[in-house]
Amino acid sequence: MVKSLILCEGGDDIGFLNLMIKFLNISKNKIIIQKLDYKSNFFKLEIYKDKNILSKISTGQYDKLLLIFDSDYSNNDTKYGGFENSIVEIQKIIEKIKNEIGFDFHIDYYIMCDPITKDGNLEHLIISTLSEEKQKCVNNLLKCIQPHNNNGDKKIVLSSYKTIFDEPNYNFPHINFENLIQKINNL
Repeated sequence: MVKSLILCEGGDDIGFLNLMIKFLNISKNKIIIQKLDYKSNFFKLEIYKDKNILSKISTGQYDKLLLIFDSDYSNNDTKYGGFENSIVEIQKIIEKIKNEIGFDFHIDYYIMCDPITKDGNLEHLIISTLSEEKQKCVNNLLKCIQPHNNNGDKKIVLSSYKTIFDEPNYNFPHINFENLIQKINNL
C-alpha cells in the first residue's frame, strides 16, 4: 500500500498529529509520521537523501509528502526564523526535492504558529484555539513565569493546559486548525 508521509520537527508534533489524524478518522495505515529533529533539517537536501525519503518517493512507496514545522521568530535573526523566511526557504527545498527525483508529485507544507502574529510554534497554534478568557489567563501566567523561564516558549503551559482548564484533548474543530486539517485530508 502506498502511503503518505508527514515530516515534522519532534516528538510533541508526532503526538499532536497522531491525535489529529485519529480525530479525522484517517487510517494510520495511510499516513506515516516521521520527525526530522530540527527545523533546519527541513531545508537540507542531504537529510531527505540520508533518511531514504527521496528513494521511497522515487520507488512509489510514498505518493504524497507534507512538511510541518514551526515558524519560530523572525527577530531571532536566523535564516529560517519567522513565517516569511520559512516560506521562502521551504519553497526552495521543495523545488530541489522535485528536481532531485525528476518528476512532479504532491508535496505541501504547513507552518505552525499563532495565526495572527505568524510567530511561534505548535504551542502558539494550540493556545490560539482556546477561548479568549483562557488565552488571557495563559498570557498572564506566561508574564508571571517569564523571569524564571528563559526558553520563551509556551511548552510549560501547553503541557499542563488540559489539567489547568480540564479540557478534552484539543479543539480540532476550531477555525485555526482548518488549514492544517485540509492539508492532512489532502494526503
